[in-house]
Amino acid sequence: MTSEPALTLFCLAHAGGSAHPYIRLAADLPDRVRLVPLELPGHGTRVREPLLHGLAPLIDEVVRLVGEQREGPYALYGHSFGALLGYEAARALTTLGTPPELLLVSGRNGPTEPLSHRPFHHLPDDGFVHGLQRIGGLPEALLAEPELLRFYLPAIRADLKVVETYTHAPGPRLAVPVASFAGRKDVLTDPASVAAWSRITTGVFDFTLVDAGHFFLQEPEFRAALSARLTRFAEQPRRSPAARGTASRAGQAG
Repeated sequence: MTSEPALTLFCLAHAGGSAHPYIRLAADLPDRVRLVPLELPGHGTRVREPLLHGLAPLIDEVVRLVGEQREGPYALYGHSFGALLGYEAARALTTLGTPPELLLVSGRNGPTEPLSHRPFHHLPDDGFVHGLQRIGGLPEALLAEPELLRFYLPAIRADLKVVETYTHAPGPRLAVPVASFAGRKDVLTDPASVAAWSRITTGVFDFTLVDAGHFFLQEPEFRAALSARLTRFAEQPRRSPAARGTASRAGQAG
């Protein structure tokens, strides 16, 4: 019996977030799913590196990290800001001929949908923090530590600017399954806008609601749903990368 991974799951965190919390997902994942949380410059263990400003350099970095650590079939999973990066990285990787097998996104409306709140990345720190609180965009643990919050603000601001200035560029739709997860109490998403993720793929789309707000990575309901989705995926027959690339040219994501 082989112990080689059947699928590598690359994870991308929310705005200002690090790779560390995603390590805990490993205990709930199906056997032979290899978990690889990706750390961006200026975040987590790479906090001493300069932040990347703008979508293009961030996607270049994600593509580089995936290329260095990919071992056979892989999937991308991102939460909120990470969902946007995961989608755009999937587009770039598809163009390079190495598309993911599956895209999983959570805590974000579809990329073709308008921004769900009024932009505030440009405000002074007090106004910026107030804006984050208003949209539920800060974990409770961080709110309880003002000094720690100030330390993370530059990374959160840089990432949120990418979200708030993002414009979806029309292009070929992905040809991979897309699975979306959202919290019923999340003010940043709504079911109709989350369902808009179906527009960016010619593959199967499914949508799971969990009883939570914006941050639900550690919620047992979400972890069980994520594991179940990956298990279903592992049981499905898959096409070759070349076939998926051909299918992606069949439609455009507007």
